[in-house]
Amino acid sequence: MLKLLTILLFLLPFGLSNPVKAQSQNTKLLPFFDNVNNPVPVGFPRGQNLDISPPAPKLNSFDLAVLRTCGAIGTRVKPERFKQLLSQYPDVVEKLQQVTDGELRPGRRSQSEFINDLTDIWFKRKGFEHIFCGEIYNQNDIGGLHFYGRYLQLQQEGIGGRLPKNTRRQEVVPGIIYTMGVVIKQKDRTITDVIKGYGYLSNALEILLDVTQIHKLQGKSEGACIYEVRDRNTGQTFPAVFVRREQAIITFYPDATPKGRQCKTNSKI
Repeated sequence: MLKLLTILLFLLPFGLSNPVKAQSQNTKLLPFFDNVNNPVPVGFPRGQNLDISPPAPKLNSFDLAVLRTCGAIGTRVKPERFKQLLSQYPDVVEKLQQVTDGELRPGRRSQSEFINDLTDIWFKRKGFEHIFCGEIYNQNDIGGLHFYGRYLQLQQEGIGGRLPKNTRRQEVVPGIIYTMGVVIKQKDRTITDVIKGYGYLSNALEILLDVTQIHKLQGKSEGACIYEVRDRNTGQTFPAVFVRREQAIITFYPDATPKGRQCKTNSKI
């Protein structure tokens, strides 16, 4: 009997080594996505209960490639990885050139010049990492995180979920905008942020195209502005906040209750 107990005690840690099983036993993360209509109180629209966890979006090949470029949450994304991503998707580069009239800076129209300029505007102020991947600043501050694919990845890995008891910060425009608090569990710490969010209509390519085009349209203007985004598939529009400094992208996120000046919609203004 003693020998049997010794063997069982030896095997016990290995039985708990499955990360999925361990997560389900040790955490109770609220899902970002599910197939249940489960309304919760939200701050906007005020006084309403709405479903803040819509069905999981279907990720395409470029969405998945962007997530691979991001790496694990908290990883610093190097510009070279972005260029490698673009080299694998020449059609994406072509579409980016189309929405910017072939150049991001005057007279720099060759593909190599365009890609270098594109990389600069997305990485000089860490806009790509901030928007698509999310940044861990400290235990109470998550930067960016505005791509639905990243939310789905965090949920599937069992390390990310919605922050409970956060009604005042939660905003929902059904099927379009979802704003909530976020919890991310790492090895020895739990990171929270009371207000994060994503647009449900925009995949990675659409975000990349929209933000690059908005950047070009602003000319020499700096700071934050509100842009009315039109979804390419549905024709629906929604407001989003765009911010840049030093002619480089800082952030972009849908906002159900935005405040501020409107972005330029014509680069000649």
